[in-house]
Amino acid sequence: MSEPITHDFGPGRRCWGHDYSISNVRDGGHRVRATGWGHDGRLIQKGDYLLLEAKGGKRATRYQVEEIKRVMDPPDMWFAELVFAPRTYATQAEKDATR
Repeated sequence: MSEPITHDFGPGRRCWGHDYSISNVRDGGHRVRATGWGHDGRLIQKGDYLLLEAKGGKRATRYQVEEIKRVMDPPDMWFAELVFAPRTYATQAEKDATR
């Protein structure tokens, strides 16, 4: 299994051919089921991270792909089970740089 990568679907990154929809929210938002299209240069794999637009549209929330299924038409469409995976920062300056 390759190193997980992060696919950015956050604010300003959603567009035709690179978008998602949440179909189910469980455990207070810690688990979600999503359907989407597109990727960041590599197909989304189990263990990868997705940055999804947070409510209000100004920030992104990170989720890890627990399960993913792809369809053949269109070839970049996917269905995924995601689990909340908050980012960790080594320093306060590193955290402030993401705001």
